[in-house]
Amino acid sequence: MLTALSLYGKEILSLVIAVVTWLARRSTKARAKLLFANPHTFTHLIPARAPVDENDAGSPGGNVPAQSFVLWNAGKETATNVEWTFNWRPASMNFWPSRRYTDHTASDGRYTVVFDSLAPNEVLGCEILAFNQPLPAVLQTRCDQCVSQTIRMYPQPITSPGMKRARAALSFLGLVLLIYLAFVTLQLVVLKTPLAIWIGPP
Repeated sequence: MLTALSLYGKEILSLVIAVVTWLARRSTKARAKLLFANPHTFTHLIPARAPVDENDAGSPGGNVPAQSFVLWNAGKETATNVEWTFNWRPASMNFWPSRRYTDHTASDGRYTVVFDSLAPNEVLGCEILAFNQPLPAVLQTRCDQCVSQTIRMYPQPITSPGMKRARAALSFLGLVLLIYLAFVTLQLVVLKTPLAIWIGPP
C-alpha cells in the first residue's frame, strides 16, 4: 500500500483534489430540494354523550385520527409546481401558512393538491383529520425539479445562539484539523517530508 502511494502519490493526490472540488461544487449548486416529514400522528378518543333532556339528542362517540405533515424546500432554488398527492381526498384538510392552490381527483380516486411554487427555505405544513374513518396516506410530494426525500423528525431542545455559534466554530476547527492531518500524511508518504518540519525539532 505504501509502495503504491509512493509511486502514484501525485496522481492519487490530483484525483482526490478533483473529487473534493466536484463534491464542493455539487453541494453548493443552486437547486431545489424538497424534504418531507410526518412529525405527528394521533387518534383522539371522543366519548359518547348521553342526552340530558328530551330536546337533546346527545352525541355518538368515536375516533378522530389526525396527522400533520411538513414539506420544506431545503434547496437554494425555487421549487415550481409542487404536487402533494393523497391516496384519496381527506375528510378535513388544512395547509399552513394559508396558500392558494389547485386540486384535482384522478380517475382512480387519487387526490392531488398543486402549489405554484415553494421558495428556498420555505416550509409548508398540512393537517388532516377524519371521524370514524381511516386517513389517506401521502403517496408522493414532488415538484418540477425533484421528488421529495422523506426524513424523520423528533422534538429537540432549543439552544441559545451562542451555543450554536460555539458548536459551529468547533466543527469548523475540527474539519480544518482533519484536512491538515490528511495533507501531512500525504506529504510524509509521497514526498518523504521529514516529520520535524511539521512538529518542530525536539
